[in-house]
Amino acid sequence: MPKIIGTGMHLPERLVSNEEMFARFGRDPLAKVFERIGHGARFHSAPDESSGDHAVKAAQRALEDAGIGPEGVDLLIVATDTPAFLSPATAAFVQAQLGARNAGAFDVNCACSGFVTALDIAVKYLRSDEQYATALVVGTYAMSKFLDPNDSAAFPLFGDGAGAVVVRREQGHRGFLASKLIADGSYWDYMGIYGGGSAAVASPELLSSGKHNVRLLKKFPAALNKEQWPPLIETTLAKAGLRPADIDMYVFTQIRKVTIDEVMAHFGLPMERTHCIMDKWGYTGSACIPMALHDAIRQGKLRRGQKLVLCSSGGGYAMACLALNY
Repeated sequence: MPKIIGTGMHLPERLVSNEEMFARFGRDPLAKVFERIGHGARFHSAPDESSGDHAVKAAQRALEDAGIGPEGVDLLIVATDTPAFLSPATAAFVQAQLGARNAGAFDVNCACSGFVTALDIAVKYLRSDEQYATALVVGTYAMSKFLDPNDSAAFPLFGDGAGAVVVRREQGHRGFLASKLIADGSYWDYMGIYGGGSAAVASPELLSSGKHNVRLLKKFPAALNKEQWPPLIETTLAKAGLRPADIDMYVFTQIRKVTIDEVMAHFGLPMERTHCIMDKWGYTGSACIPMALHDAIRQGKLRRGQKLVLCSSGGGYAMACLALNY
C-alpha cells in the first residue's frame, strides 16, 4: 500500500508583511479581516520566478527527505492553477529540471483542491499498476503574478510557495484509507483568472482590461466550507470505518482560520489536532496543504502511525478529502 516517505516545501524570498498591506490599503478594516482569517504574512515571487521554479525546489527537498534520487520517481504530478505556461504542462519543466527522466508527468488543475486530488490520483496509480512504485506529488502556487496591486480585496490574500510529497508502494503498510471528491460547477464564474485561455486569448485589449488578473467576481457563501467540509469528512471516514474522533491530525485548505475553528468545534475536537500556517505564509492555494503537512511533521505534531485527514477546497468549486495512516 502507498506510504508517504518524504515531504518538502519552498518559499520565495520576498516577504510581504501585514504592515506593508496596511500601508498600501489602510489599517481599517484590513486588520480586522486578517485577525479573523488568520493571515500574518505572505511571500511573493521575484520577477524571474515561476510556479515551476517553486515546484522544483520543493520537490528536491522532498526527494532528499525520502532519501531517493529523481531517477527513482515513476510518476510526477504537479497540482497548480497558476501554471508556469499555458502549455506545455508545468510538470514537463519540473521533470526536466529535476532530472526525473523515468517519470510519467502531468498537471492537475482543480484550483486549490488540486494537491489532494493529485495525491489521490497518485495513490490510485500506485495501487493499480505495478510499473508505478514511487510517485512525486507537488502543489505549487504563484498567484502574486496574477494580482492587481491596487485590488484591496484580492491583493492582501494570496502568497506564493510550493509543497511536495513522495509516496511509495510498500507491502504490508495500510497507508491510504479512503477518499472522496465533490464539485459544483455552478460556481465557475465566482473567482478565477478569466483571461489568457481560449475563451479570452491574450491581447493588448485583454491586458488593459485587467482580465489577466485573478478576479473575485461574486462572493462565495461565507459558510460554504463550514457546511460542506464536515459531511465530506464524515463520508470519507465512513468508507474506512472511522469516525472524526479517530483522526489524530486534520489539515485543511488554509484560506480562513475561523472556518477551521468552526469545523473542529463541530466535531468536538481540540485545535491541537489541526495545523495552520496562514499566520506565517498567508494563503498559498494549491501549495497550502502540502506546506502545512510538511510543517506539522517538522514540528512533531504528526508522527508515524497516526491517522491523518487532508480536506481541501478550490474555486469552481471542487473539494477533495483523503484519509490515511501516516
